[in-house]
Amino acid sequence: MKRYEFWPARVFEIPYYLWLAVQCLFRGIGIRTLAKANYALNHGEIGLGSKYETHLAFDEKYFLPTDFLSDDLNPSDKAEAIKTFANQHGYPVLLKSNVGCVGKGIIKLSTHDDIEAALPALAGDYILQKFTTFNTEYGVFYSRHKGKVRVTGINRKHFPTVTGNGKSSLAELAQNHYRYSDHWQAFLQYHDTARIPASGEKIQLSFIGSHTLGCKFTDDSHLMTAELEATIAEVFASQPGYNFGRIDIKTLSPETFQQGDFVVIEVNGVASLPTHMFDPKYSLTEAYRIFIQHAGLLAKIAQEQRHRPMEFLPVKELIRQIREGNNTLNTAHRNLTTKPAAHGN
Repeated sequence: MKRYEFWPARVFEIPYYLWLAVQCLFRGIGIRTLAKANYALNHGEIGLGSKYETHLAFDEKYFLPTDFLSDDLNPSDKAEAIKTFANQHGYPVLLKSNVGCVGKGIIKLSTHDDIEAALPALAGDYILQKFTTFNTEYGVFYSRHKGKVRVTGINRKHFPTVTGNGKSSLAELAQNHYRYSDHWQAFLQYHDTARIPASGEKIQLSFIGSHTLGCKFTDDSHLMTAELEATIAEVFASQPGYNFGRIDIKTLSPETFQQGDFVVIEVNGVASLPTHMFDPKYSLTEAYRIFIQHAGLLAKIAQEQRHRPMEFLPVKELIRQIREGNNTLNTAHRNLTTKPAAHGN
């Protein structure tokens, strides 16, 4: 039987949502009120709406430079917008779906020549983001209740890596990796997959910190320091309307992370998972304990913020927009994963 970390997401999340419903009843709030924990964001940032708009809700000091690329632009105008951004911030540049989730649809551009080849793969609106050379990535779960900031969990993202044996091609090594899936074409396209790495040569295959795309998550909450917690609090001090969720950050090393030296690459809202629960050392029971604790925390924060004004879409329209966003994201991801493997960088 597959470990819970590989179960279909909606199956694994059933106990969480059941407990969340119980917590709402206990606290006298409606299910939709949960979104008010992050009242500054579109429906609390539940995977609906624009990642770019979420980005704009925060002070840019700790965030990577980011811009918006509308699907309404014609191909030549898109290419020009990407070139302008790259000229300002340098290559590489990342293209990320504006409804992005779990690392799907991400495209890495290293030169102007890459742009034309990438344009046909785009589906929907995108954001442009400067690529950081920082290669250590963490997910940090953040909460604020009654003005008190807490970091309730930290997970490190271990990118898929293979070791050469002098005989197998990079494609064969990747396919023999225990976390391999068809999703990996999203990043294998940036490698010469026909190359045969030397014996003992280690190669990091991915730059995308996604569980779905092969990253192993570990619980590194022990890395918390007073300095780190203070910096996390500073990131969100200017936005009282964000009180529950996970931020994904990149940093030079675990040591610089503990010193509060990092860049934020994405903010996730009330639908965020406490991804440190996917550490292989945790049993299913231990994972659910972490997950359910966060359900209670979300309900408590939503109760505190329940009087905040927020316009809600009708349920039918909400479902339609979520489905539409998922379809767009899956199309973008499919466009990448069905491309033939690259044979050069």
